[in-house]
Amino acid sequence: MNRIKNSFEILYSEEAKGYTMVFFAGILWGTIGLFSKSLSEMGASASFIGFIRLFIGSLILLPIIFRMGGLKMFKIDKESIRHCLLLGVFSQALFNYCYNTAIAQVGVATAAVLLYTSPIFVFIMSVIFFKEAIAKRKIIALILNIFGCFLVVTGGNISSLNISFMGVFLGVAAGFLYSLVTIIGKIASGRVHPFVIVFYSFLFGWMTLGIIVRPWEQIALYSSPEFWAYSFGFGLIPTVGSYLLYMGGLSKVTEISRVPVIASVETVAATLIGVFIFKENLGIVNSLGIVVLILSIRVMNSRDKLSDLVSEGI
Repeated sequence: MNRIKNSFEILYSEEAKGYTMVFFAGILWGTIGLFSKSLSEMGASASFIGFIRLFIGSLILLPIIFRMGGLKMFKIDKESIRHCLLLGVFSQALFNYCYNTAIAQVGVATAAVLLYTSPIFVFIMSVIFFKEAIAKRKIIALILNIFGCFLVVTGGNISSLNISFMGVFLGVAAGFLYSLVTIIGKIASGRVHPFVIVFYSFLFGWMTLGIIVRPWEQIALYSSPEFWAYSFGFGLIPTVGSYLLYMGGLSKVTEISRVPVIASVETVAATLIGVFIFKENLGIVNSLGIVVLILSIRVMNSRDKLSDLVSEGI
């Protein structure tokens, strides 16, 4: 009886809800390719797509936050503003710039593999800043996760990777900047409502990208309703929706190092969208990578449930 009761307590705990929110945030992030590829085919540059994503995302959030609590919702303390500024400048604007430039220099596959070094950075920083324990299951899950991502992205074909010093540097830098979303987001989530954190990070992000991209020189080129429909969907689903779930989940969890591994379900979702919508090929090695990715999530989440049940006398 204690076993059943404890299982339900674990399943419906705030911690479990937080990791579930992160999982679904990852699925929504997996739709990024659906929107970015469509916008790219309409002639938009990668940098402009990054700008329009954050700009529309912030516009969508404005009425939602205002409806929740009026203007007072937008008033936050100086420290929280600093956190949002760091998120916007580094984890939104500079991340987009580094990742898109890495793609241009070393290709999509290599840049994607380098981006998936982000769980390593999160693990290291969670040990340093949040004093998390270095557990064997975490290390095993990280290795499985990175290996699974490699298989999904490359199909096991090493020759598909393109190497250059600057390209690799920018790809790893993108992985580090991406990891800051989890670390800074967790620090900020205890002080401010997740919706407000996301809004200000988007705001600072598109303002910074605006300096680099100079969107006013390009925006007049895109007047078709289809372009703006896809732009709105891009701002809503893998931007506002995913980040709200992710930041909300971060505010509920205690083990930060687990978060990027769980969110890596994004790769599985993106691959399946590529197969079913864009008719991309899914080989045996790619499929194996999906299995390994799912296994890494299972390994990362295995110990807590088991140890809790053992403590009840099983």
